[in-house]
Amino acid sequence: MLGQNSATFGKLSRAQGAPPPPPPPLHRIDADQYRTASQQSAWIIRDRAVDGVPELKSVLLPQDCLPRFLSIAIVNTSRNCETCGLLLGKDQRGKFVVTTLLIPKQHSTSDTCMMDEEELVMQFTEERLLITLGWIHTHPSQSCFMSSPDLHTHSRFQLLLPESFAVVCAPGSTPNYGIFRLTDPTGMRTILDCSAKEAFHPHPDLPIYTDADKGGHVQMKDMPLEIVDLR
Repeated sequence: MLGQNSATFGKLSRAQGAPPPPPPPLHRIDADQYRTASQQSAWIIRDRAVDGVPELKSVLLPQDCLPRFLSIAIVNTSRNCETCGLLLGKDQRGKFVVTTLLIPKQHSTSDTCMMDEEELVMQFTEERLLITLGWIHTHPSQSCFMSSPDLHTHSRFQLLLPESFAVVCAPGSTPNYGIFRLTDPTGMRTILDCSAKEAFHPHPDLPIYTDADKGGHVQMKDMPLEIVDLR
């Protein structure tokens, strides 16, 4: 789960010394459908025809983004704490291209990750003329799914940009990553209309979210990626 709070600005360069050990290789397992592990709070339907997907621009995501993010997150993961990041980029010839992985100042627990000082992220994106195309976070000890807080967080991203997507990395699970978006209109309407007060809560038994990469608009490509760590 990604959220906002506050802290101080400071750009961080990686500490000198031995590099962290590499994360486990990424892999996926295909299935027609499966329910999430958290109170069945969401339902993945791997069928674009469930809601009818609106015309979306393609989004190109560097294929080494996920393993590089997992390397950055490995210390938090070993402490059973989430790590989050923002996927920023530009509109290039009618396609969105992710160019930058931004790691904001943050604090986290085993199932939450709160971004500190959102205004510093806005400053960074405005100075670089970048668009927030998606976000990425780890589930250090849970399976690969969109929790109810994740769904509410992502609804705000997707409301601003329909092409927005969420990446979940679950290094200890199988599958160990997923690239998701809310179905539209069913998922978007369900989450935006939800008035539950508890952070973790069930949602109706509906196709709320789906893959954004398998037959979707997000395509992983061999391309450069800048990583900026503000922590």
